[in-house]
Amino acid sequence: MSAPAPGGRVQDRADGEARFGPTGWGDYRRLWASSAVSALGDGMRLTALPLLAVSYTTDPQLLALVTVAGTLPLLASPLAGVAADRWNRKRLLVTADLIRFLLIALLGLAVLADVVGLVLICAAALLLGVCEVFFVVTAQSFLPQVVRKDRMTAAYGRQHAAQLVSRDSVGQPLGGLLFAAGMALPFLLDAATFLGGVLLLLAVRPAPAPRAAGPGSAPGWGVMIREGYRYLRGERLLLTLAGMLGFINFFVAGVGAILVLYVLERLGLRPGAYGFFLAAGALGGVLGGTLAARARTRLGLFPAALAGLVLTGGSALVLGLTTVPVLAGAAFLLMTFGAVVYQTLTVSFRQTTVPPGVLGRVNGVYRLFGTGTAPLGALVAGAVAGRFGIRTPFLLAGVGLLLLAVLAWRPVTRMAATEERGERKGEEPPGAPGDVGGKDGGSAADDRADGGPPGTPRPRGEEE
Repeated sequence: MSAPAPGGRVQDRADGEARFGPTGWGDYRRLWASSAVSALGDGMRLTALPLLAVSYTTDPQLLALVTVAGTLPLLASPLAGVAADRWNRKRLLVTADLIRFLLIALLGLAVLADVVGLVLICAAALLLGVCEVFFVVTAQSFLPQVVRKDRMTAAYGRQHAAQLVSRDSVGQPLGGLLFAAGMALPFLLDAATFLGGVLLLLAVRPAPAPRAAGPGSAPGWGVMIREGYRYLRGERLLLTLAGMLGFINFFVAGVGAILVLYVLERLGLRPGAYGFFLAAGALGGVLGGTLAARARTRLGLFPAALAGLVLTGGSALVLGLTTVPVLAGAAFLLMTFGAVVYQTLTVSFRQTTVPPGVLGRVNGVYRLFGTGTAPLGALVAGAVAGRFGIRTPFLLAGVGLLLLAVLAWRPVTRMAATEERGERKGEEPPGAPGDVGGKDGGSAADDRADGGPPGTPRPRGEEE
């Protein structure tokens, strides 16, 4: 028993920190603030980059190339996962943000000097995408070093909601306004936010990361990637969810590739309004991130996640059918709400199920399956929109996502129920590497037991 603290309030606060995470509530707050600050700049760039591209071309197929360039690095997710397990995760996050600071600052200066073209925009999107892949995979593996497993859903929901508020509700509208005032402004301010995020991240004190091997005996990159693949292949539920995410991101990336044209041409809005349209989706995302845990409590984890997928598909259909800006904004809000509920629950599920020692490489392989389809989806959507009209990719996305939810509902919920019964019996999940344990060297089943009720959500990529 620990010695009593001099003051009751101080002790209560210390107890609260101990309950929240291995290193305390303050470290999570700094990590949360770092994400929020960086997300503000991301929002400005997410609005400004498509507007910058559309100022050079309105051809859907050429515009889709920007999305293709930005999503192509997702194919390197397994390498990012191994890096997250081999290297210091905090240092990797800081390095990725510093490189993005340099890239965005150079892009802003190029815009200021009026030496930008579509090729340079695509090159910037590609390099930023590489950094983002390493950052996202590492961040998903880093969060369990700051937050306890039984608080993962709440922590990820808060973090995701903060990112949505900062990026979408504030950053994206601000990006549109700044772009109208000066095309370089959103990029230069984005660079500044990366520096602010790095300073906050440097103050985070994570718990030590588990390692699968002792010093000097770490396996090679290829071996670690195969370990992540074998683990995922042995977990039928996780493998199914990875395949579903790939299907989802095929359509989501396609819709995102032509969204700026949809807003400007089909809805007839001005460029300055594009950021506000995105902000409507941000509001839905905030509500989804905030209410995901409550939906899980009322409906169950996977029924709530799949209901979110149904809402996402139905809203995409409405977007394809309407030309009324208010109705389109409401549909976009609901689409993002459903997508974030699905993402929050499934990502937190993965993070609390996979043993910490292999989390990075499993996240990397998972993201390869789950997001590697995005470049193809963007290419197909650009071609389809050019041939059949801008609304067609939205209609196809709606039908595809609804069909996926219907077909996946029964097998996913049955697999989840089977896995829950196995956990109650204390069985070790199939496919877990025999030489890799959890935080304390125990089995993956022990890690799940420590994480609270079976099926606790975990943050994945996503789309994320």
